[in-house]
Amino acid sequence: MKAPSLVVVVALMLVATAASAAELPVSRVVLFSTGVGYVEHRGKVDGNAAMVLSCRTEQMNDILKSLVLQDLGGGSIEAVTYEAEDPLPRILGSFSIPLADDPSLGELARRLRGSEVLIRAGSETVRGTILGVEERERRVDDEILTYQVINLLTDSGIVGIAVPEVQSLQMVDEKLNEELRLALAAIAASRNVAKRDLHLSFKGSGQREVSVGYLLATPVWKTSYRLVVQDEDKLFLQGWAIVENTTDHDWQGVSMALVSGQPVSFRQNLYQPLYTHRPEVPVSVPGTILPPTYEGELGDIQRLARRERAEEIAQQSAARPPGMAGMAARPETVAAEEAAGAFGGGLFRGRGVSAAAAGAEVGELFQYAITQPVTIGRQQSAMIPIVNQELEGEKVSLFSETVHQSHPINGLRLVNTTGLHLAGGAITVFDGGIYAGDALLESLRPEEERFIGYAVDLGVEVDVERASTEKQMTLSVDTGVLIATIRQAKTITYTLKSRTDEPRQVIVQTAKLTDWELVKPEEPAEETANQYRFVVELGPRAAEELVVATTHPVTQTVALLDADADKINFYLQSTVISDEVKAGLQEIVRRRAEIAGVTQQIAARQARLDEIGTEQERIRKNMRELNRNSELYNKYVGKLTAQEDEFDRVRAERDTLQERHNQLTTELNEYVRGLNLV
Repeated sequence: MKAPSLVVVVALMLVATAASAAELPVSRVVLFSTGVGYVEHRGKVDGNAAMVLSCRTEQMNDILKSLVLQDLGGGSIEAVTYEAEDPLPRILGSFSIPLADDPSLGELARRLRGSEVLIRAGSETVRGTILGVEERERRVDDEILTYQVINLLTDSGIVGIAVPEVQSLQMVDEKLNEELRLALAAIAASRNVAKRDLHLSFKGSGQREVSVGYLLATPVWKTSYRLVVQDEDKLFLQGWAIVENTTDHDWQGVSMALVSGQPVSFRQNLYQPLYTHRPEVPVSVPGTILPPTYEGELGDIQRLARRERAEEIAQQSAARPPGMAGMAARPETVAAEEAAGAFGGGLFRGRGVSAAAAGAEVGELFQYAITQPVTIGRQQSAMIPIVNQELEGEKVSLFSETVHQSHPINGLRLVNTTGLHLAGGAITVFDGGIYAGDALLESLRPEEERFIGYAVDLGVEVDVERASTEKQMTLSVDTGVLIATIRQAKTITYTLKSRTDEPRQVIVQTAKLTDWELVKPEEPAEETANQYRFVVELGPRAAEELVVATTHPVTQTVALLDADADKINFYLQSTVISDEVKAGLQEIVRRRAEIAGVTQQIAARQARLDEIGTEQERIRKNMRELNRNSELYNKYVGKLTAQEDEFDRVRAERDTLQERHNQLTTELNEYVRGLNLV
């Protein structure tokens, strides 16, 4: 028979004095819209009690991160124990008998060398100490068989027992027997990866109440609504919460709350043991020094902040009544009693549907506290009524090009007068006793307004035309920088045509662009962060036009020192340029032309100097081939003399012009930098 694991043995020993998991039924469930749920078990224990909380392996990390144990009768809570998720080879490596490689009987005997054993072979039982295991051969007919022999040291000498003849092998040392049982139990437990047990222990005297609470990954609870359009635009709303119990426990008459919001929630691997690398340090002997380590010190401010935070948490914990951490103890009870009279009317009067939830703010979240006990079997789902009352609203037609290019959408303007925070969800709309369409509702706080759309309004057609223009508005100069302001304009013309005999109120929605100013109409009927809304009253078979005009100023800057003549001439032709700015730009053009003229003169002088230099080089080359007393040689000498005189004169003119150029450039720079014109 396979030996039980140590954990199973311990659990069986505790059953006699422990409350089982069934004695702590699920009493409370809080589901969050972020995909986690708080499950609380509550029941009575007597004296010292121990119990086992079973869960799936994938739930262990969430339970280890959030488990809350409370002994509400003055008892104490001891350590929670569970099987570690260590790799099997590492677990087996901790035992003195290695079993990780599935050894044969002969190999197991070899590993037990030096141990005292009892071996039964045939009708004899031999007691002795294992000396070792050897390989032997035996001829059977024409074949040679190899087999193992266990050699034992007995009182009568060394005895060899063939392994195939061994019927049983028993270790005399009970500690070795226990090691073998534990190793085998670890192998058996490694196959059961679906379930894990946490062993809980409550220590105290007398009968008292205890609770066990934890967070688990749960399906996101969802909402769906039915909205009935009654006479005179009266609206009636029925809301349902869709809840799934995917846990391994039945929820039988539990207290339930549904919380909307976005609390931060994450997963962390707390179940699997983590090992860090440790460096090998030599044994300390005289003359060697161990490697030092230093721990950082907290500064005074950090240390004070940490102490104040610890005191604050301690005060909050002392003041908080028993219940889920961070939540008031059952605020839904008072809210439910106060609101009981308001939640009686059925969606369809007399049909027996009533809201089963009361709303309450919980910090930054909103909670639907279910006012009646809820029963949902494991792996089952349920629909729970949470809203059942009238609310304010009116019919409208909503037009937005992003929804439909040529028709508005039949919709409703809702005002949340229910007093509840309406979580986002699907709405099925009934109008005139028949299905009218589906809509989506985003999260809606009390007294907040919101539009919903549920069908295309084919009775109204909308034609959209767009136009855009640019107009130069102003020109100015500020410390040598030309500033041009251009006003861009966009116009959208909506032409609405009615094809029905009924009047319509159409709300036209258009995008609100950043930094664009609305100029027509002067004000919208409504404005959101990203949209303008305008109301158009459309008579039967009538046509109306809505013009939406927006403008946007664009500023262009030009550094006049770097601008070329064409760009300056472009702004000189502007119709909005002032006389002062025009005169300033013309002066810049004049000065630049003057500088350009001097530049041309400098270039002409430099070209002449280069020409003289080339000619002189040619003459000197020819003179080297002539007799110094020849007539041609003397002619070249005279020509070189004349060219030298011209070279000096032209170079002086060039240098003078360069000085003039530098002076004009400096004056232009000073003039431009000093310009401030409007």
